[in-house]
Amino acid sequence: MSEKTKKGKKGAGKARGSRVSRALIALMLAIAGVLALAAVALFLLDRQQQEEAGTGRAEAAAAGLAGRLAAEMRLRTTILERFVRDMDLGTLLQQEKGDVLKRRERQFKRLMPDVLRLRVLPKEWDEMDTRADPPFGFAALEVLRTVERSGRPAPAEVQHPGKPYQHLVLAVPVPDRKGKLVGVAHLALRFELLRQALAENAGGVPLQVRQQVPGREAVALTGNPVQDAAPAGSVAVAGTLLQVAYWPAAGAVSGLPGVVTVLGVALVPIALLLLLFRLWLGRLLAAEQQVVLSHVRGMMKSEAHGFGADGISELGLLMQGLMKLRRGPAGVVVPLSGESAAEAAAVETRAAGPESAARPAAAMADAGQPIPAEIFRAYDIRGVVGEQLTEGRVERIGRAIGSQAREQGEQSVIVGRDGRNSSESLADALCRGLQASGCDVIDLGMVPTPLLYFATHVLGSRSGVMVTGSHNPPEYNGLKVLIAGESLSGEAIQALRLRAESGNLAQGEGRRQEQDLVADYLNRITEDVQLLAPLNLVVDCGNGSGGLVAPLLFRALGCNVTELYCEVNGNFPAHHPDPSDPDNLAALIAKVKETGADLGIALDGDADRIGVVDGEGRIIWPDRLLMLLARDVLTRNPGADVIYDVKSSRHLAGEILACGGRPIMWKSGHSLMEAKLRETGAVLAGEFSGHIFFGERWYGFDDGVYSSARLLEVLSAEGLSPAEVFAQLPESVATPELVLPVAEGTAGRLMQQLQEQAGFPGAKLVTVDGIRAEFGDGWGLVRASNTAPALVFRFEADDEAVLARIQGLFREQLAAVDPTLTPPF
Repeated sequence: MSEKTKKGKKGAGKARGSRVSRALIALMLAIAGVLALAAVALFLLDRQQQEEAGTGRAEAAAAGLAGRLAAEMRLRTTILERFVRDMDLGTLLQQEKGDVLKRRERQFKRLMPDVLRLRVLPKEWDEMDTRADPPFGFAALEVLRTVERSGRPAPAEVQHPGKPYQHLVLAVPVPDRKGKLVGVAHLALRFELLRQALAENAGGVPLQVRQQVPGREAVALTGNPVQDAAPAGSVAVAGTLLQVAYWPAAGAVSGLPGVVTVLGVALVPIALLLLLFRLWLGRLLAAEQQVVLSHVRGMMKSEAHGFGADGISELGLLMQGLMKLRRGPAGVVVPLSGESAAEAAAVETRAAGPESAARPAAAMADAGQPIPAEIFRAYDIRGVVGEQLTEGRVERIGRAIGSQAREQGEQSVIVGRDGRNSSESLADALCRGLQASGCDVIDLGMVPTPLLYFATHVLGSRSGVMVTGSHNPPEYNGLKVLIAGESLSGEAIQALRLRAESGNLAQGEGRRQEQDLVADYLNRITEDVQLLAPLNLVVDCGNGSGGLVAPLLFRALGCNVTELYCEVNGNFPAHHPDPSDPDNLAALIAKVKETGADLGIALDGDADRIGVVDGEGRIIWPDRLLMLLARDVLTRNPGADVIYDVKSSRHLAGEILACGGRPIMWKSGHSLMEAKLRETGAVLAGEFSGHIFFGERWYGFDDGVYSSARLLEVLSAEGLSPAEVFAQLPESVATPELVLPVAEGTAGRLMQQLQEQAGFPGAKLVTVDGIRAEFGDGWGLVRASNTAPALVFRFEADDEAVLARIQGLFREQLAAVDPTLTPPF
């Protein structure tokens, strides 16, 4: 080959090489341009989304604050209207009893801490008092006229805005007993109420509370507006002259959908550029192939010694490698050097990767083993921790619960636990089981049982499990189960055992998240319950989880609270957390007498039961509480059903009938009572053990904390001391629950024998739950406990002699079936 030809080919190779380089550079510049345009688009899109999200977030915050303020004003207006009605202030105005009215005004101020002053004024009042605190001037008189003209509460407003004595004003009509308006109640509230609501609801968003009087410019009251910028909008506060203005809030917002859209659009031209480059490069390489083959043929003939490695710049490395190849004898390829062989082996090893074998998930320690049948009780699961109730068994039960919940269309299960020492680890095991069934878990942490029930009504999941031993000794624990809004009992509880043991379990990987609902629970109760007068209370939570909420609630209702054993302690060092046992109320009785309190309230270990002591230290049993509560509820719901259990006083049915209600006796057990309340639509239900269920204004579950609040509401409106109120209720000689422990699994057999041979001459036998023998002068009851291996007795009679006679009959019957048993009476 001539030197000229070699040089020509070399130059052509360089030309072709430079074309590839230029094409690559052009391609990279084009892609960079597309990416730059995409970046600009992303920036503009993100900015737009930030502005829109900021405005939306601000508007939501403003709406939340407006709703809070409207609720606050509505609540105080309602309380004021009720006070006017219950205290009969219209009659006092007509009778011109000024001294009594002044006392009522001062009483209302003590009732609500944010009240500056209440004035109850006759119709057409026109006297000002500008030196008063707060001043009562033209604006106040105009509010009176507004109420007189409309006959309805005036819109809440701020008077003297910007002044040191600025304050909120409410006003409601004062009618006489025939409904005719005879005056106006004018209420001044502290301005700090607005500031506090703003601080708790703004969340860093620029908000400003303003007052908009029709026909005038809005007046700024309080807030953190953006200076020198007009608000993006405002939200009116219902029932007031107030509004909440808002400015766009700063903050990150997820722009993922927009990012995906822009990047998707940008990838289209990039993909086209890459496709065109591939087609062009393919044609170029096809031409280069002939050049490469020509040089290889030359090398095989030893004709390429003068070939330059840079003849084709993009293929230079390939050509240099080819130049180094030599043929061995008989065409055998020269083997790789030792170093190269080692490198190849290493590459092969890395490509294959380490040998892997997925390890199966560890099976639960007692998987496939039977679960003790005795822990599956009438309406919950309960046993001794470490013996009957282990983490492995709870995990299996949790998976069974999750499987059942999913069959009923429930994806999430709410979990709570009490303060027992074993509850946290058992709750963790329960959550693992629920998640293994594919259920998501909402973990409330340590809470009283009623708060778990509350969560199933407000969180969108109607299923929940509470890890609690309730009032049992510290070594016990258990599970209370709700699925799809129903508390499980009887056959449904047994079905869980069969599912857990049979392996009929769903599989999945659920999530677990934490949720704090204490504030929501307390707010919901304080929105519903209002006390007309504060009470002095002693609260004994028995070192149970009720101590987390009960003292806070009672103080929020305006009561003076003395706490007794409100610190959570799973060892229950003070006393057993069971208010149905008089021995457990001894400390409460002593503290009530010591402090001169109006009332003592006791809660059990998970706060779903209530016990009460009056100011004189007398125990007020729950059936008598139910009499008082039924009187109140039936005034608003005449003809409604009220349910009570077989352990309750015979006087209860008569009281319910006298108040216009329909009494229904039913089985003991919280799940059974709750189901009966739903079935009948009853407004109230209660057990002698202290479980009380409100179907009116509440959700129908047993709640010792809420029941206490409703009791306080009734007592505060009576105008008498609690002891005087309770003294008016009928009462006979009666015992508390008397418990006779028996061997595990024998209580049911003993009850069957007692029912078969029941001999109570002259008695009407009620067998809805055990045996209740009713005589003309008293009654006695024996039934199997649902929570422990025991028989439970209770007696009530006209006097001690009758009581002893009835107890003697029950002793005879018990001795006939098992003479070794010693009755507790």
